[in-house]
Amino acid sequence: VWFAESTAFGFTRLKDGELTRNVPKSDQGAPYGVAVDSKGLVWGTLQGANKLVKIVSGEPVAEFELPTRGSSPSDVAADPAGNVWILEFRANKSARFSDGKFSEFAVPGDNAGLSGIAAAEDGSVWFGMLRGHALGRLRDGQFKVFELPRKDARPYTVAIDKAGNVWYADIS
Repeated sequence: VWFAESTAFGFTRLKDGELTRNVPKSDQGAPYGVAVDSKGLVWGTLQGANKLVKIVSGEPVAEFELPTRGSSPSDVAADPAGNVWILEFRANKSARFSDGKFSEFAVPGDNAGLSGIAAAEDGSVWFGMLRGHALGRLRDGQFKVFELPRKDARPYTVAIDKAGNVWYADIS
């Protein structure tokens, strides 16, 4: 189990009852999201430092600056193809990190309140739009917004099961 410790400024692994902390160089970090890709690499976000991190056992934590300054990266997910996806909360964007480079995608609507991200087997990425009362999907560079049945819905976390169903937790 991996988790981000925003107040302890690290990413921690719990395995066999033992905790192992991984601390990034950035002292302004504010770790937020964490995901493990299919190769076992661990990825995390540093909201306060505007960075994506990669954690490899026995190596220093690698840090990658996001292109949009002050974007406040939050949730992170890894897709089956090895791409890492990040939500940029303050920039209203989703970013893909692949082959050492970032690509950014502006999410439709103003200040949607992006939260929760999950990568599907078909290559699509799903996320919540807290202020938009909807779920968003990015596939092949195209966004589609799915309005939720309740007008006050606030989807906060997103998950995709093995059958491809998209699930979300609603904080309202």
